[in-house]
Amino acid sequence: MVREPLTAWGERVWVAPVCADDLEPYGRALALSADRIRVWNPVDPRDLETHLRFQTSAHRTFVIHAVEPIADAGHDIVGVVNVTGVVRGRAMSAAVGYNAYDPYQGRGLFAEGFRLVVDVVFEAEPLGMGLHRVEASVQPGNVRSAGLLRSVGFRRRGFWPAYLWLGDERGVHAWRDHETYGMTVEEWPAVPFSVGSVPSPVVVVGPQWGDAGVELAVQLEVPFIAAGVVEALGDEGLGALLRGVRGAVIELPRPTDEGQVRRVEVAMRLAGADVGAELTVAGDVAPVGRHRVVALALRARSEAHAAVRGVRPV
Repeated sequence: MVREPLTAWGERVWVAPVCADDLEPYGRALALSADRIRVWNPVDPRDLETHLRFQTSAHRTFVIHAVEPIADAGHDIVGVVNVTGVVRGRAMSAAVGYNAYDPYQGRGLFAEGFRLVVDVVFEAEPLGMGLHRVEASVQPGNVRSAGLLRSVGFRRRGFWPAYLWLGDERGVHAWRDHETYGMTVEEWPAVPFSVGSVPSPVVVVGPQWGDAGVELAVQLEVPFIAAGVVEALGDEGLGALLRGVRGAVIELPRPTDEGQVRRVEVAMRLAGADVGAELTVAGDVAPVGRHRVVALALRARSEAHAAVRGVRPV
């Protein structure tokens, strides 16, 4: 059988671009699911018709259908995935938005269909969209939606305060915070719930740093391990602690001489870290001024990235 462009078949679902025949069953699917969906997303019965009118290579809407529809459901629409804001050129990226519909929600069918959509998004044209990267943004409280993304391997990319103007179940609109999850074609298909390999620096500072060491940890978004904790834990204890974190600023109990730095190296090796790639010795003299702390944080992150990815910092 010849496969149509932008379509895909799985064991329990199949995926195709939206068409006019989807509008009537979509209305029934939305009516069944409206109370659940409006907690996080707008509910508009004309939404799919609007997307149908806007279909181009920069705006695709995929409908996930059940291979074996539930008899009394009144429709076969498992979900809808919008791939919008497509940017070609150097980015080759898009944003993904989606909804799952009752009574199929919670049965694993939408996750299967979502994987098929991502397959199509990354597949070369004309059968696919030929993109390199996709991202999806979810409100922090929408644990089910974030869990879906993590279950198919999407990785958290960052946090956006006041990201989208959205209402809640009471109809109260506000600028809502979102967390962004993403995937690239090199990472796909991904291991479920994987976190990726983000270079995370470990920075060693002397005991005179004080608040500057804490500020450095804040700028790097890593834990600050105070000198007293380092002293109490010993090498093995520090190694155990580093196994559970992604990067750290470590305040040494004594000046950063060779022996003190070697303690941290031993602990990092016990934690399974790449010492050559991730360790930065900032020395005993704290930088004066927040801008210098920020500059050091940028340099440490850049050096960790360079060692892991082979990109020279400048």
